[in-house]
Amino acid sequence: MQNNKWIPLICALIIGLGIFGAGYCVGKSLFLARVLNRTVTVKGLAERDVKSDLGVWEINYREIGDNLVDINKNLQRDQIVVVGFLKQNGFTDLELILQPVKVEDRLANVYSSSGATSGSPAPRYVVTSGIRVRSARVEVIQRVSRLTGVLLQQGLSLSFDGVTLSPNPSYYFTKLDDIRPEMLAETTRSARLVAEQFAKDSGTKLGGIQHATQGVFQIMSTDTSTMSADWNSNQSALGSIDKKVRLVTTIDYRLK
Repeated sequence: MQNNKWIPLICALIIGLGIFGAGYCVGKSLFLARVLNRTVTVKGLAERDVKSDLGVWEINYREIGDNLVDINKNLQRDQIVVVGFLKQNGFTDLELILQPVKVEDRLANVYSSSGATSGSPAPRYVVTSGIRVRSARVEVIQRVSRLTGVLLQQGLSLSFDGVTLSPNPSYYFTKLDDIRPEMLAETTRSARLVAEQFAKDSGTKLGGIQHATQGVFQIMSTDTSTMSADWNSNQSALGSIDKKVRLVTTIDYRLK
């Protein structure tokens, strides 16, 4: 009977030791897992100063009136003046692209919006067209774009809306693929140097790469902080011939 009193105590002791042992094992395994999977995250940077190799510039002009026949004649005159101006400044036919003619009927707009003609603006039609210059001679585009006052003196009404059209040329760097491999390699080397210094300072050894994330190639003007991803840039970045290409790569290294 006395022996039976010790049975619950012995069972409790056995269970307690089991829980302690299991907890110790689990805790040790988690600790070892943390040690074995230690990593350091670093970033590698590469930059290149480049020059735009493509320029795009649109000279847009407009005519207004109530007679489309007369407007078309004036538009043809404008086209001759603009093409002559561009050719006199060294551009060839292969570099000039005639833009589509766009007609805005203000009277039709009034009908569609209010169903009445009262207060309709005069003249009725606003017709726009233009010439697009597309050339690798970016310096020539830059120089000639500053001479558009000559066109105003000849009676042209230049047109731009400030959103889809701009009076200023846009410059692009299209040879990103030529420098992409070299810049990727440079960011990897840069990241490894940082990781090696960290490992040295922390008294550990650097292992291999566990994970790497390539950033987006950013193209920015050298005289502004405005950045763009490849060709998807805003006007302030596009307005500069000289650009800077930047790439930041994030790499996780194992620590031994």
